[in-house]
Amino acid sequence: MKKLYLMIVLLAGLGLVMGGCTSSTDPAHTNTADLEDFGNYEATDETSPDFNNPDLADLLAETEEEEYDDPVALSPVVDSVENQTRPDIFHFRMLWGNLPRDTAVTDLTDWSGTLTISRGAIVVTHLIRFEPGQDYLLPRWNDEGYYVPEELRWVSKTSCCLDGIATKLFIPPSVTDEVVTVSFKAGRFGITFTMDQLEDLDTLINLSYGNAVLLQAARFEPRPNLHTRGHLRGVWTKDDTGQGIFYGRWTSAGGVPMGAIKGEWGVDSTGNNIFVGKWIDRSGRFQGFVKGTWEEHGVCLGMHCPQWAGLFEGRIFNSEREPIGLLGGRYWKMPCSRTGRFEGRWCVGGCLDTGGRDD
Repeated sequence: MKKLYLMIVLLAGLGLVMGGCTSSTDPAHTNTADLEDFGNYEATDETSPDFNNPDLADLLAETEEEEYDDPVALSPVVDSVENQTRPDIFHFRMLWGNLPRDTAVTDLTDWSGTLTISRGAIVVTHLIRFEPGQDYLLPRWNDEGYYVPEELRWVSKTSCCLDGIATKLFIPPSVTDEVVTVSFKAGRFGITFTMDQLEDLDTLINLSYGNAVLLQAARFEPRPNLHTRGHLRGVWTKDDTGQGIFYGRWTSAGGVPMGAIKGEWGVDSTGNNIFVGKWIDRSGRFQGFVKGTWEEHGVCLGMHCPQWAGLFEGRIFNSEREPIGLLGGRYWKMPCSRTGRFEGRWCVGGCLDTGGRDD
């Protein structure tokens, strides 16, 4: 697989604390799981879209992403790009805040900032966990009353949780060799990417006090029947017996709910770190098995409970146990809390042959 993850750790003036990074709740101490083949999962439809799991039902019921009707979508720039034979359109997703969702954090962090593109238009598709009255977009027009499609501004504050914005970037063709750049700034943090880096962007920046920024991008694929991709996110934890489990939502690249995922993680009979699970659509119909590996990476930042974190990556399989796609991402957890979180991406179709890219 082409390099799927890029992790940048910024100390932000703090020393990296190595002591106290392990505990009895670390994943290295998990029970041996029934992870041979695909565990106890079968290629059958479920009787409910949440695997009859009350916790997953509650998670799916949360309004995590709110659709946003951006008037910039009607701008001439957007229209001109959409009419191209192979338009340069990218999904660009931004998350910031306390990704493990540590409820011990009560102080507010100001993430107010901007997203700018050197040429083109930014169209907001979803607001992620924005709280009315506290988090909002700023007006996008200038003093003459005209929209400024190349700039997006927001006000956002978080404590124990996270906020974010999902967008589409429309980049018109150019007759010059101009390098198009996209610049993100939130609070005191900022970073710039070129258009080439947006093809398969998945960048995590760890900041202070458990805060982080996660930036993801992928080319918009106008042929969904050939290549399909999106996001998965949810809970990464252990049950009462100490067995590692995960469950969450399965969405399109544009944030549209498509179903749910549920599985187990642990150590198989040969000592390998393995996860297995099952993906279903919004009606409970079987869509695929998932299986792969996970790897722990301790992260100790700030004054709160040190957190452990890690990466997972694997494949998606059809009912015949044949690989049809890829998935991968990250998980976070605080040792003083049993519940952690994961964020990842998936693709099915031609991406299996191109390492996750749409060529």
